[in-house]
Amino acid sequence: MDKIFFFIPFGYFIKTRLNTRAAVSFHGYSEFLLGILLLLYSGISFAQALLNFFTAYFAFISIYEIGYITNDFISVRFEKNARHRLKDYDPGITIVVLCIIIRLFVFIAISYFKGFIFLQEWWVFYLGLGVVFFLHNILKRNEIKIFAFISLAFFRFYAPVFIFFSPAFFSATLPGIILFYILFRTFTYMDSKQLLVIPSRSSLSFKFNFYLLLLPVSIFISFFLSNWLCLWLNLYFLFFWSTLFLLDKLSVISVTDLRTE
Repeated sequence: MDKIFFFIPFGYFIKTRLNTRAAVSFHGYSEFLLGILLLLYSGISFAQALLNFFTAYFAFISIYEIGYITNDFISVRFEKNARHRLKDYDPGITIVVLCIIIRLFVFIAISYFKGFIFLQEWWVFYLGLGVVFFLHNILKRNEIKIFAFISLAFFRFYAPVFIFFSPAFFSATLPGIILFYILFRTFTYMDSKQLLVIPSRSSLSFKFNFYLLLLPVSIFISFFLSNWLCLWLNLYFLFFWSTLFLLDKLSVISVTDLRTE
C-alpha cells in the first residue's frame, strides 16, 4: 500500500474500502449523491450543498478512519474469519499514532473554521459515533456487533448532512434512511459475517426485490405523514438497482456480484 494514503484523511478509506468499481458506485450513489440531493431538497443552493456536504464529510471521514485504522491493526487480531485488508503491511505503532493525530487535527480544524465547534449537537453526534465505533472494535461476538453496526450506519449516513438539517427535515428523512439504507446495509453485514444466510444476497435480483417490495410501506408512511420523502427515497434506491438489474438482463453489462457491506 502506498504509504502516502495512510497519512491523508480519506486516503485510507479510498485505499482499503473504496477500492473497487462496485464500492465506488454504491457509496457514490447511496451516500454522496443522496446526501447532496437531500441538502438541495432542504432548500439550499447547489454550490452551497456541495460545499456543506464535502466539508462536513471530510471532518467525518477524519474521525471515521481512526476507527478503521484501529479495527485493521488491532481488533482484527481477535476476530474469527477476519478480513485482513492490509495483508502483510505493518506500519508500526509510531506511524499509526501519528496518523491518528493528523486526523484529529483535521477534524478539530474543520470544526473550528466552520463554527461547528460551538454547536452542542455536533459534539453529541461525534461523541456517540466515537463510543459506538469503540464498542464495535472491542466487542468479540459478531452477533452483538450487529447493533453497533446499525448505529454506525446511522452515524455514517447523517455525518455530512445532519448539521445543516432542521429538526423537522431530519425527522422526515428518518423512516426512509432506516428502511432503505440502514436496514439494507445491516442485512449485507450480517450475511458477510455468516450471521444470516441469504444465498442470493449479492445478486441484483435480491437488491431489486428488496426495494420493490417495500414500496407499499413507503407509500403508506408518506401518505400518513403527508410527506412524500420516504417514497422518494424508496424510488431513488429502486431506480439504481432496477437499472443495473435491467442492464444485466439485457446483457448490456455483466454484473454477477456487487457487494455492498
